Amino acid sequence: MIEGVAGSLIVAVVLGAGVYFRRWVKRGDPLTVTGEVLVPKAWEMALPSDDALPQYIPQDKRTYMPMYWLLRQRGAADFKATTAKLLVENRTEQPLTITNIKVHKQQVGEPFGATWVSYPPAGAAGAIVLDFLLDESIPEAWEAAYEDSISRLTRTGNRPYFDDNVITLSPGESQSLLITGRAESVRCSWWLQIEAVQAGQRRAVDVVPEGGALLTSGTPAGGFERQLEWSWYEGADASFVPPPSLS
Repeated sequence: MIEGVAGSLIVAVVLGAGVYFRRWVKRGDPLTVTGEVLVPKAWEMALPSDDALPQYIPQDKRTYMPMYWLLRQRGAADFKATTAKLLVENRTEQPLTITNIKVHKQQVGEPFGATWVSYPPAGAAGAIVLDFLLDESIPEAWEAAYEDSISRLTRTGNRPYFDDNVITLSPGESQSLLITGRAESVRCSWWLQIEAVQAGQRRAVDVVPEGGALLTSGTPAGGFERQLEWSWYEGADASFVPPPSLS
């Protein structure tokens, strides 16, 4: 897709992951950005309080994707990592170079500690991503790779990605980016800003989801008050139950 970019970025869709087309669009001159949150089939979330845990789950909300968004609407945060896929497109007649992608943190606080909820796996695989550590005061993009599952992420470079690389888009060319924001010991809402240069002029394009900033919560210092999983494998009898390791 993009050639001549040192240490080229390879982007792959996470196998076994569901893509919820909750798209946001930032149309600027000259860069168009479209994004979507990637929801894995095996996810983990942190809830701010017991009240965020629904007492009744409608039949149409019981699978991994509707359940994820039901909990997000009730204030839950992705536990330890949020991944988004961006498509950036140069819609002009001149080359455009992306020189940096930044994370802007909107709110920072203590991780949610009330309840940890998981949707147990039915299979997952790895991908190569740009990784941001949200615990840092100024998170930087690092090239990274998932190992045997999407919950195990390892940085692969020796320096932040944009220290040594740029992404150049020819006229009409587009490029997919897989972005992961991780939190270890903080709770953080965040969005992205893409810095680009075209015809000697520098531009910054803000990329914010339609539903508001992304929300990621790390591990609470005192642990979670409760740990639960959604027992989808029980069919009509599915409910929130302690994981097998805690039973």
